[in-house]
Amino acid sequence: MTSSPDPQPPASRRDDPRMQTAEMAALGFEGADEWETESETIGSGPVDVPWAWWKIALMVAAGGALGSMLRFVITILAPTVTTPTLVEVPWATFWVNAIGCLALGALTGVLEVRRAGPWVQPLLGTGLCGGFTTMSTVVLEGSAMIGADFPLKAFGYALLTVVVCLGAVVIGMLAGRRIAQRMAEGSRGQRDSRGQRDSRGQRGTRDQEGSRVRRGSRRQRGQRRSRAQRDEAGADGTESTDEGSAT
Repeated sequence: MTSSPDPQPPASRRDDPRMQTAEMAALGFEGADEWETESETIGSGPVDVPWAWWKIALMVAAGGALGSMLRFVITILAPTVTTPTLVEVPWATFWVNAIGCLALGALTGVLEVRRAGPWVQPLLGTGLCGGFTTMSTVVLEGSAMIGADFPLKAFGYALLTVVVCLGAVVIGMLAGRRIAQRMAEGSRGQRDSRGQRDSRGQRGTRDQEGSRVRRGSRRQRGQRRSRAQRDEAGADGTESTDEGSAT
């Protein structure tokens, strides 16, 4: 018993030789795949080249070091007193977290609207804002409050921190997005006004050239008219001279 050969898959109608006619080529079926690929490539926009991992690590380290130093300076300027009988609310840590969350939200909102360099998010977002804020210190300070027999104060401090930080992130994102949109509209308006000035300048140049051409043509017509008048006057004088000589 002989095995039948595997059936060949049906050829595409586009690959059918009977379809390769001048009429089909005129309809634009030939090269359609290449046209689609080229159109997709042209319309895809600029491609972001990813940074090397060690560059990103350096940006995060630099931003984190700067943010940690700023937080350390603020905690020194506004220290917190913690004793077995008195526990102050650590306002320095609270305001550090609130400001850091607000800045991170604003940065995120701006980056959603405007393009930025690949170093912005690692340096300012992950590094600076991440090193400036500290949730581990909030947990440590809350544990100290509970250990000093102030559980309600610890719960209120933790709840206030979470609510305020979340609100700061939302407000920062909305404000950053709005600011970035206004900046984009301003730059677009400047480009439009520059384009209008250029078009007005080109129109004025064309008008000046047109007026100069018209003046030149009028001058040429006047010169031709005066030359024609001189020629007619010369011809009349010649005729009168001939008549006089004949007489």
